[in-house]
Amino acid sequence: MKSKWILLAVGCVLMACTKNNVDFGYSPIKPKAGEKIQFTNLSTSGEEWEWSFGDGATSVVKNPSKTYKQAGTYSVVLKVDGKARWTTTKSITVYDTVPNFTCSVAGADTLGLNMFEDVTFTASVYNPYNYTVEYQWDVVSNTRFKQLSTTNTESTFSGYFEFAGKDVATVKLTVTVNGVTREVEHTYTVNEVKTSSVVMMTSDSVYWRQRIFGSRAEAVREDISGKALADLAQDSVQTYNGKTFTLQEMQTVLADMKGFNIASRKIYFRQSDGLYVANIDGTFLVQIEAGEILAQCVDVVNNRIYWALPDSVRYMPLIGAENNKFTTEPTTLNRQANVVKLAIDPEKR
Repeated sequence: MKSKWILLAVGCVLMACTKNNVDFGYSPIKPKAGEKIQFTNLSTSGEEWEWSFGDGATSVVKNPSKTYKQAGTYSVVLKVDGKARWTTTKSITVYDTVPNFTCSVAGADTLGLNMFEDVTFTASVYNPYNYTVEYQWDVVSNTRFKQLSTTNTESTFSGYFEFAGKDVATVKLTVTVNGVTREVEHTYTVNEVKTSSVVMMTSDSVYWRQRIFGSRAEAVREDISGKALADLAQDSVQTYNGKTFTLQEMQTVLADMKGFNIASRKIYFRQSDGLYVANIDGTFLVQIEAGEILAQCVDVVNNRIYWALPDSVRYMPLIGAENNKFTTEPTTLNRQANVVKLAIDPEKR
């Protein structure tokens, strides 16, 4: 009888020894996406550990660490020694993400941005409790940035870079949520883009070049490489439908004509009182700009006419309407004064 009691006592001891209180803790208690979480195994026994973190990641380390990329609620499972009965599960809520932002240009992080290309940066802030969020965008850059957004305190921020370079454009976002301020920044390469140019000569025989990027243009720079183009007869000789027209011939019809271009079945010409357009047969004469016009040229690649006033160079799209009523207003290209020769360099540089 005594031996039975001994065996029963031994069995109870063995059962007690095999009972395991499986548990774990973690720090910080309110982790944020992008922040390292340290897990602490509080199980009373065991030699093998299987962790599942609820996002597809696993670990076999006794006390692992983990960083969640996205905010949300995750089920974390700890299994000890591979036994289903020695398993515990806890839900962990990952809170406000470390602020980040994305760029509207695909591949900007690796391929870079293009100069004079519109780009929009969009903040990503996890805010499940709808706290007030404050944004502050700054561009710390070795290249000039032209801001298009009316403010730099909204969740999006737009503009473009005016010069190129490798890893020269650093954009910084400062976000304040519920009194907590965080900063994040990304640095981009701005790619050089080849494009056509306007070449100019001023009355003091200095040559200039300005590259055109759609509706934008770089700063005017002194450049003698456009001399040959600028020195050609600008708006005094034109060929149309295989026939050559000279300014002298045109002056027999309009004695005050100072120069002309023919493009898209239109004739653009300047007189002492301004710049005009008319149909090729002379009908529907319309004034484009009043005042003294020093030079003019047509860009058939970008579908524009350029002309020089005493204090600036202007442009507008070539006119397509039959009655020559243009729908867009002339735009100032630059403030270069006394440009007496204008030409288009179609070669992309």
